[in-house]
Amino acid sequence: MQTLIIVGHPTPAASATQQFLKAAVQDLREINWHELADVKNHFDQQQEQLLLQKSSRIVLQFPLYWYNIPNILKRWQDQVLTETLQAKLAGKELGIVVNLGKAARDFQLGGSVGFSLSALLSPLAAMAKHFQMRLLPLFVIDRFGYQTQEQWQHLLVAYQQFLELPQPATFAQREDWFLAKLKEKKLQATGQQQQQLELIEQQLLARTADLADLQAVLHPVKEDDEAHGR
Repeated sequence: MQTLIIVGHPTPAASATQQFLKAAVQDLREINWHELADVKNHFDQQQEQLLLQKSSRIVLQFPLYWYNIPNILKRWQDQVLTETLQAKLAGKELGIVVNLGKAARDFQLGGSVGFSLSALLSPLAAMAKHFQMRLLPLFVIDRFGYQTQEQWQHLLVAYQQFLELPQPATFAQREDWFLAKLKEKKLQATGQQQQQLELIEQQLLARTADLADLQAVLHPVKEDDEAHGR
């Protein structure tokens, strides 16, 4: 699956968030990182449309500016998206990666913003429906600069999985993905690092086995609840 990441940031090189995400995709296969750059407010329509047509999953990635998409991404939409693209985009996936200066909890009823991200970004959902694209679950990054190293590690894994796995991904798919990444790292590692990766792999396999046993126990219980309307 070829994934196109359209980075709608006016100055991505100056953005710590975008540089972090760019580094996260360097070792991923079939990922095309495309930073928007309009020369004199003009995009090469033919070239941009060709990139869209070659991709199975298209990801719009941007910071939220005044509760909307950045101007550079809006200009791209206006100049590149045409009615002739409808048949060529139909059936493709559209993902949205948005980073926020505020906490994600503020974007809900009763929060300081008072509007959900789904409501604020509904024009993109309408665009996906118009072009008959499958809209993926929203991927939100909030207050990146205030996150800890551990949170950044979780973000890196979640972002890579968002790009590479079917969405929404199941727990089993995420586990299999992680095991595959560990095996790749083990082939490149040596000495103590390889031993540490082997230990992590064993722990993960043990946890996966425990989960499978638990699911086997709970499955008859779930069927009984459904049968009795509980």
